[in-house]
Amino acid sequence: MTTVVEHARDSRTPLRSDLSPADALALSCLVYVDFHALPGPRSPRGCLLREVAQASSIPSLYRYSLVSHADRQLLEAAGASARFGGLRVRDAVTRLTSRPLAQFGAVTFIDEAGATYVVFRGTDASAVGWAEDARFGLDFPTDSQRWAANYLAYAASRAKGPIVVAGHSKGANLALYAAAATTPPALKRVYAFDPVGFPASVVHDGFFESIDGLMRIYVTAGSWVSPLLPLPAPATVVASTWPGPLSHNPYAWRAEGPALVSDHRLPSRSGRFLRAVLRTLLRARPTRIGTVWQRRSHR
Repeated sequence: MTTVVEHARDSRTPLRSDLSPADALALSCLVYVDFHALPGPRSPRGCLLREVAQASSIPSLYRYSLVSHADRQLLEAAGASARFGGLRVRDAVTRLTSRPLAQFGAVTFIDEAGATYVVFRGTDASAVGWAEDARFGLDFPTDSQRWAANYLAYAASRAKGPIVVAGHSKGANLALYAAAATTPPALKRVYAFDPVGFPASVVHDGFFESIDGLMRIYVTAGSWVSPLLPLPAPATVVASTWPGPLSHNPYAWRAEGPALVSDHRLPSRSGRFLRAVLRTLLRARPTRIGTVWQRRSHR
């Protein structure tokens, strides 16, 4: 069994429209690197990941990282690997606003066969990011969810091949929302790693029907994140070397070849308890449901 960093380092075959769950997890970790800090990755043309990795010592790449040492290790391992080094990184976006209260990050990767991988960042180390998390469950959609849908629509308009969308934590929520709101014809898969869920009314009213069968959701047995709100599809429980809520850290997840290692334990009691508490709170303050999505500039 390997970590996501070891998977990136040891993979020998270049990506060519064959993104695996372990690959998708690696990209969902890489997006915590602030590619927007460099002119190449934030441009429409982009640059190769191996070129970005040569700048791995620049501190601004990790200014919003929660685990900057691991993010740097992954960037360097992926940049030097045959599988990830040739990916083109483009249209990197980082947006932090206090009005509206929103933290958003996304990047597009293009492989050698022309497949497009759109990846959304989860909660980062910014105060805005943590403050925004309190809105999930209270407002739908949030501003970052709308931005994610607009970003995916833009990326899809430029795509020349199949599209895969992915993310971890809040980024997984954004991936699921954006895919369901826009559903590009070329969309092949949506990977969601320990996602923040959605209001029950949204899950049950058919919002996610357009991506039914495309969703692959992975959680850990000890997570406190994914149990809080309903998920739009059944989840696979995967193994982590860290216990309880610490298992939310994707760098502790275990891979075996292209697959993530399954964990047959039931979700934790603490996660179910927190979900019950949140349900009680939402009865007192029901979710505000707004306009789902309308196209606007992602810049």
